[in-house]
Amino acid sequence: MLYQIIPLEMGSLVQRSIFKKQNKEIKCGTVWKLGSIITTTKPRFMSRYQAQVGICIADIPGAVISKTYNGEKVIYFSETIDEDEQDELTDIFYGKSKKFSGEHANVFQDLGWKDMGEIHTSLVS
Repeated sequence: MLYQIIPLEMGSLVQRSIFKKQNKEIKCGTVWKLGSIITTTKPRFMSRYQAQVGICIADIPGAVISKTYNGEKVIYFSETIDEDEQDELTDIFYGKSKKFSGEHANVFQDLGWKDMGEIHTSLVS
């Protein structure tokens, strides 16, 4: 049996990656206006649910992001990244860089950023 989890609030399905380098941090990913999660395991997360934190999809056995609509790519930087570097990293993330091409995660790693993985894929409210 398949179970489908649909967030009630628009823009609450988030897929986020974190990259670190020295005392710097990049958080980037996609926020979907609408979407759902599919799992074959009956969800039992409500006992641990905290609205201000959300639910980590990785904590729902077998869960995968299903249909999504109106995804928006977003990127955030720690205050320790200067404006010029932010501009360059933003261009890489959105695929607009004239110096670098390819998937942003690969380019970030080539530039010395450590991929902390997709550690915060979540449903938030």
